[in-house]
Parts: sequence; structure tokens; C-alpha cells
Amino acid sequence: MKTAKYIIIILVSFAITGCTRDNFLDFEPKGQVIPTKVEEFRALLDQVEPDPNVNFTQGFGTHHDFTIIASDNYLLTEQAVASFGVSPEEINLYLFREQIATENGDDNNWIRYYNQIYVANVVLEGLKTVENGTPEAIAEVKADASLQRAFAYFNLVNIYCVHYNPETADSDLGVPIREGIDLEGADFTRASVEETYNLILNDINDNIDALPDLQPINLSFRPSKAGAYALLARVLIYQAKYDEALIAANKGLAIKSDLRDINNDSADPRDANVLAYPLAIQDPQLIWFKDSGGFNLITTPEFYGLYSDTDQRKKWFADARTYFFAEIENPVFVAHRANNNTNVSLTTADLYLMRAECNARLGNIDAANNDLNTLRINRFETSTYTPVDITNQDDLIAFVKNEIRREKAMSTLRIFDIKRYNRFDEANITVTHSFGGETVSLTPNSPNWALPIATNYIIANPEIVPNPRQ
Repeated sequence: MKTAKYIIIILVSFAITGCTRDNFLDFEPKGQVIPTKVEEFRALLDQVEPDPNVNFTQGFGTHHDFTIIASDNYLLTEQAVASFGVSPEEINLYLFREQIATENGDDNNWIRYYNQIYVANVVLEGLKTVENGTPEAIAEVKADASLQRAFAYFNLVNIYCVHYNPETADSDLGVPIREGIDLEGADFTRASVEETYNLILNDINDNIDALPDLQPINLSFRPSKAGAYALLARVLIYQAKYDEALIAANKGLAIKSDLRDINNDSADPRDANVLAYPLAIQDPQLIWFKDSGGFNLITTPEFYGLYSDTDQRKKWFADARTYFFAEIENPVFVAHRANNNTNVSLTTADLYLMRAECNARLGNIDAANNDLNTLRINRFETSTYTPVDITNQDDLIAFVKNEIRREKAMSTLRIFDIKRYNRFDEANITVTHSFGGETVSLTPNSPNWALPIATNYIIANPEIVPNPRQ
């Protein structure tokens, strides 16, 4: 039997308690029982640790948390490492090394997403012979598992593959697709990028109608129709299918369009000059909750300079001179947060920005400006906002890109966006990082934008072709 080291098998045997909920979920694993009932498969998907202070989720609630450091938004410095620590994995990624893996050879992103895919597959296989449940209940659990699987594959294909190119996607290396649960004799050959995207789209489109329009805020780690449309819009934008993405964004906003006025956000209890994100259960724009883990990263001057002084989002960053470091020559600012509800989650703000981008690219100038203003008036100091009215299409697209960057400051999307801008817009963005006396640059459309797959996994599964390096 082949040892499939790239997948960590999650225990899938639970005895399920009652399903009344205080925050997220109050079931707990007890013993080993093979799931056979619809509520047991639901519990496999709802792997959550209920904590009213941070709303931290496990399992499907977790999102990759360190690829953010590969972008041009943040700096890694010796002082930062000394002050709040950085893992060897993060240093490897920051310097775009041949291997990102930890010292024991594992890649935490790869493990996290294939764990999620495996559990989704366990649910999807088990539902074929489930012993109870109405057709509607079974369809909703199936849809939940399928959407969670789509989210995992979307991140995998954008981390470990070159960006989608319609001319070469059917031959570009995607990621191994696991649709079943049997590992013995399984073939882990990498599918193409096209095949990976097709699986993602099928998982969304084939199941979206079985989802509720929205989830209760305390169950927002589950996908809903609004969340599915938000993910669908993003997937289609990443394929440059702007007409289709616009339809998806419109459908999502037809279900939920509330935005949070961040003028009403509370100050961080540790620093009155810094705004904290609200808890997930208090965020009116949240659609689909994903936690990114903790981080403190120094911003680049260029990125911090994108915020005007009356933009309240500038208060998402703390002055390192008073917040982290006692002595520092130049003012630098640290992106941080006070809880786990950050903007890696899918929100109505994402839908407005995706719709604005689609409209800008399709030449719908007024509509794009309207969406920008609808969002931005909730981001600037009260009574200080001046609406934008950008009539040049290229300027408008550039502005939308910067607005995405400002709004998604603490999201891992930036590295994905650099890849797609270089692919479709010839943006010519090069990312250069220096640390520990080493300086490296990642040039536009370099094969190195596809992060290396850990050697351990390739040794265990030789059919996994490694990514070419430049």
C-alpha cells in the first residue's frame, strides 16, 4: 500500500450529542462511531470550537494564513521576527525558496486544504447510503460539503499552480483531484488547471440551489446561496469571465447587501488609535466566515500610502514605534487585529468590489463608480467623503484594484491578484523581498509564482509532478 503522505486523514468517527447552539455549535466528538445519519454528516462539516470571544473555528473555518507574506503589501524584518516571531515556513515563502515546507517536510497549507477535501469526500460518499433525513436535508448537507470542497480547491489551484490562462489551462499543471475516500491504489496525478477549475465550478453550480439564502450569523461558517454566489463570482473573475461574474455578484447582492460603517467599530482595547474588527457574530456584512489565524506584519510604505488620512481603514494599522518596538528609526506600521473576524471571510464588501471590477472592465462606468461610492462612504470619517467619478476606463480599473487592496488589507488574496493582473492585464508587477542579507525577486508570470509542492509528498507519490522552477 502506498503511503499517501500529502493527505492527513482526519478521524471521521463521532458520537453526536444534541444540536442546540449557543454561538457556533455545541456538539463534541465522543468515541468512535461510523457516521450513517444525516445529522452525523452535518456534524463532520461543523467542526467548530465555540468561543464567544474570538469565534475561532477549526476544520472548514480555517483558511491559509501565511501566503499573505509573499505579497508586496508587507515586509519581513529582523526586528519584526525578534518581536513577534515568524515561522521558518514563512521565511522560506518570503524569500521564494525552492522548498516552503517545515523542518519535518510538511506544508501546512497543503495539509489543511486536503484535510478539508477528505472530510468533504467522506460526507459526499456517506450521503449516498445515508440512513435517514429528508431529501431537502440531505441535499443541503451535500451542498455544504461540495462548497467547502470548492473553496479548498480554489485556494490550492491558486497557491500551487500558475494562474489560469484560457490558452494553456488544459495543459498547465493543476492539483491532484480527490473525489473519493479510498487511498490504497489511488492515483494522485495532477489534474490540469482547467480540470481543477471545472471541478470547482461544478461543485458550486450543481449545489447552489440546495443552500439557504443566508445562514444565521452564528452559523456563518456554513456556506449559503449568498456565499456561494460570492465564491462563484471570484472564481469567474479569476478566469477573466467578467460577464458571468457580474451575474453572480448581482445574485449575491440581491440576497444580502448590508455594509458595515467602520466609523462605528470599536477601538482596539490595547491601542485607542487602532480600530478593531467586530466579532463575526456582530458583523452585518459577513456572509461566509473563514478564519486566517493570527498575524502581525509590517506594511510596505507604498501599501500604507494607498490610504488617505480620512480613510478609517488606515486605523487597521498600528504605529510600530508605540505598539511593538521601543526603538525604531523610521515610522512603520503593523497590520494587526484583535480577533479572528478579518476580511479573509466572504462579505458584501467583496460582492460590491467584484461587481465594481466587472462593470469597470465591461465599460459600465457609472455602475462601477456607484458601487465604489456605496462602499467607500462607509470607510471614511463621517462627513469627509468626496464621491469618486472616474470616467476613464483604465483609470477606473486601476482605482478598483487599489480599492480591493485597501479593503482586503489583511487577506491572502493579494498574491493571487498579482498573478491574475500579470496574466490578463500585463501589469508587470515584480515582487522583491530582502531578509537576512538575501534579496530575491519574483518577476511577472514566472513559473515560481506556483509555489513548490513539498518534496516529501512527491517522494511518497511520484506521480505528483513538481512545479518547474526558474
